[in-house]
Amino acid sequence: MAEINIEPKKRSSWAWIIALLVLLVVGWLVYKYFFETQNGDTMNTDTGVPAGMVMPLAPAFLSV
Repeated sequence: MAEINIEPKKRSSWAWIIALLVLLVVGWLVYKYFFETQNGDTMNTDTGVPAGMVMPLAPAFLSV
């Protein structure tokens, strides 16, 4: 009987390169979405109450 040699196919490295590029793009998009603001401005850290909105400690009719 004839002998048939079966050799496994060599895998292309292009699949790994494309997968790596896709992961890099996804990582970049996640970074842009979570760690940068919409307009590239710095985040607004002013959480204080505006001066016109400050309430007095006691109502005016009790402070004599």
